[in-house]
Amino acid sequence: MAQSQTWTNTGKAELILLLEGGDASASKLAKIVALNMATACTAAVTSTFADPADTATHHTDGGLAIHAIDTVSHTTVNTTGDTITFDHVFTATATRNVAGIHVCNNDGDVTFIECCFNAVIPVENTDTITIDGQSTIDQA
Repeated sequence: MAQSQTWTNTGKAELILLLEGGDASASKLAKIVALNMATACTAAVTSTFADPADTATHHTDGGLAIHAIDTVSHTTVNTTGDTITFDHVFTATATRNVAGIHVCNNDGDVTFIECCFNAVIPVENTDTITIDGQSTIDQA
């Protein structure tokens, strides 16, 4: 599925704090939440956890609220270890629309990556959405 995806400015700043290693306020990529919107959204570097893309909001129920990511690891695309991968399966417990996702820190207050799908995905009770995410830092 086509999508728009970007590292947010707040996510980049949090990453730098982690790389510095001395800032105890920095936290790791650890959580994921589905975005609620009636139409497709567009990812933006200026999006934050409190202010997602366009007019999107975070789902707070229906099986799409913030969860711990199932798996976070790294791989190589251009330079050794330059790509973060993350996997998660959402299982809907109600009828909802999903426009995209936010990949967040373990505190659930900083969005590292915003991903907007090219079309809204309608889900009903017991439907699943499998996220196999990948984001490469070295764009070579």
